Amino acid sequence: MTTETDQAGATPHAETAEQLPAAASVSARAVVVFAEETRLPKLRCLKPGFRHCFAYLALDQGWVGLDPLAHRIEIKGFHNWSREADLAAHLRRLGQCALTVPVLEPPRRLAPPLPFSCVETVKRLIGLHSWRIRTPWELFLETRKICLDDVRYLFYNSPP
Repeated sequence: MTTETDQAGATPHAETAEQLPAAASVSARAVVVFAEETRLPKLRCLKPGFRHCFAYLALDQGWVGLDPLAHRIEIKGFHNWSREADLAAHLRRLGQCALTVPVLEPPRRLAPPLPFSCVETVKRLIGLHSWRIRTPWELFLETRKICLDDVRYLFYNSPP
């Protein structure tokens, strides 16, 4: 999903958003959404509001939604949505917790071999490699560091 870019400014061992250099190449952006919804009883032990995550990826032709469910991955194209639209702000107005993040060029090595989950899928989509990010809440804390939105308004339906 990302294009080949010059790796001169990238740190080869960056693992989290905090360690990624400011000059890391950004070839796209994504909106990561955190949700309460879960039909799996064992996920109810996770932080309320952060029991599932999914993402939308901005492409030249519009947006693509990627929802990694327990039994399948749903991929939907939204070609009538403008790439320039502030999708995260729209989703926040609808009561969702959504962050716009850059799609980073990950290090050129194997990602940590963690179990397949919504978090692992979103991490790989946006280019984060980390052993420490395993839950949607941990992913939220990490993506908040690289968020392209005005983070003061993340939990409000609209700015005051």
